[in-house]
Amino acid sequence: MTQSSRVHFSRDDIGGELLPILTRGLYRDTLDSLREYIQNAIDADAAHVRILVDPDVVSILDDGVGMNLVEARKAIRLGISEKNPATNVGFRGIGIYSGFNLCDTLEIFTKSEDEDLTYRLFFDFRRIRRELLEEQERRNSGYPPELSLERLLEDSVFMEPTDEGGVEHRGTRVMMSGLLPDAYRRINNWDEVVDYLQNVVPLPFSPEFRYGRLIQEKFEKEDYRVVPLTLQIGEQIQSLYRPYTDKVFRLGGLHEPEFFQLSVGKETFGFAWACVNDARETIKDLRTRGLLIKKFGFSIGDRQFVEPFFGRTVYSRRITGEIIIQHPKLVPNAARSDFETNATRQAFFEALPRFVRSIDGWANKIQEEDLAREVLADVSDELAVINQDLPAIQRDREWLLKVNIQLSDIDRRLKPHKKRLRGIDPEGFSRLEELQSGVSDFVRLALVSQKRSRQRLEREVVKSVQREGLRLTATDRRRKETIPTDLVGLLDAYGLLELDSLRLFLVHLDEHVLKTNLSGDAYSQAIRELRDYLEENL
Repeated sequence: MTQSSRVHFSRDDIGGELLPILTRGLYRDTLDSLREYIQNAIDADAAHVRILVDPDVVSILDDGVGMNLVEARKAIRLGISEKNPATNVGFRGIGIYSGFNLCDTLEIFTKSEDEDLTYRLFFDFRRIRRELLEEQERRNSGYPPELSLERLLEDSVFMEPTDEGGVEHRGTRVMMSGLLPDAYRRINNWDEVVDYLQNVVPLPFSPEFRYGRLIQEKFEKEDYRVVPLTLQIGEQIQSLYRPYTDKVFRLGGLHEPEFFQLSVGKETFGFAWACVNDARETIKDLRTRGLLIKKFGFSIGDRQFVEPFFGRTVYSRRITGEIIIQHPKLVPNAARSDFETNATRQAFFEALPRFVRSIDGWANKIQEEDLAREVLADVSDELAVINQDLPAIQRDREWLLKVNIQLSDIDRRLKPHKKRLRGIDPEGFSRLEELQSGVSDFVRLALVSQKRSRQRLEREVVKSVQREGLRLTATDRRRKETIPTDLVGLLDAYGLLELDSLRLFLVHLDEHVLKTNLSGDAYSQAIRELRDYLEENL
């Protein structure tokens, strides 16, 4: 075959079906188109984004730099982008077509400071879908295909200057009109849209999250932007925030966030912030439980992505926070489910287990301190009750023997935490030790046979013990109140009751078997032993 007889690939060899194949493959969730148009607004340095749904028209307005004539002309291209993936969120030149499977028409009005004109970009998706359907019917009838991607788009996509669009100074308005049925249903569902946007958009923190300002200050130091966003669907309108509030935590958030640097040698991949629950139990809100990886503020994967790297799964489920990726060579894949494969991604995943272990260790330290405080509060209450009953039981040998066993159990539970309590609450632990010693001396004294010595020491010890009350702080009492007192509550605190059928079975087991056949003291002891087991093994 000679060179002159070669048949080269041409524009007519790119079929129109490529467009729906690309958009369906890259944007599997109907709401992904909102993400793509918001990404474009962020790349344009928008300070605020507004989304209006009313009801089959979606408008996304930003106050970014807008596009001039040259930029607007380039924007309608397919699969061609001049954006730098190291500094911009969108970079594949496909995102502007993400609304193809959602609406009949897409209009984009844009204006820059460079020019007085507003430009209109128009995409007739309904016509494109109709022509693709006619092409399929031709093929089904045995006729050869004749619709190329170039001809399909040049008849349905254009850019022109206009006096319309509602962009007064600078910025861009994206309008999707004629929503298709599935898109209409989902985009008009307030809860679905809010939940989606909270997890994929770099929103600011809610005023109802006490540590939001502190974390945002860290963002500012790291030159990491957040973008205020207002959502309006019909008559409902609201400024959106990240999903974190004080209600995420059982006690409102007693532990301040910690910040971690993700580095290996001289290479830094980013940083993270994390908060741990304050009641030694799993975070119930699945939207915030665990760590979420973010790049440019947009989520990569979900909150289960990092969980396998934790030494103990239970700590991942007691934590909320974000891993902020800043490395320019860690580039999100098109589906935002992972990073594109390269040497930097490999180095990142090699470093990730060590990094997560540092968060794990921090969480473990806090949880161990919380456990020590709970034990302190628990045994303090028990000793206070014993102390109050001492004068009445001092001559009841059987009761004294039971109390002596109870004191031994208290000492056993307290022993693993003594060193830690001396560090975190020396004053409270000193008071506890003094009371514990006094009560123990009293009981031992009451059990001896020498009556005269016993009576003399009784007077001294009783005065000392009853004079010394245990003064728990408000925080200690709140912690004490969160300690599970039944089987179902205990397993729920460790996130083991997420199957309703299992929960119903355990409720029956707890109420009609264990509580029925065990005494109050035996039941409480069983719950404590189960808690110790879960703490050590999960």
